Amino acid sequence: SLWKVDDKTTQDFMQRFYKEWLVNGKSKRNAFVEAQRQVRKEKAYPYYWGAFVMVGE
Repeated sequence: SLWKVDDKTTQDFMQRFYKEWLVNGKSKRNAFVEAQRQVRKEKAYPYYWGAFVMVGE
């Protein structure tokens, strides 16, 4: 992440990402975008969802 994010939000984001990627079969990029969208719905302030970046494939 680009800055420190609280542990609960990080856990929530990562669980959503891996569920979308591994369980729902989305590409890593689409899983990332979906996880970000879901967190954004609950916590609109970018501090919570804007810190995460996708690096690599």
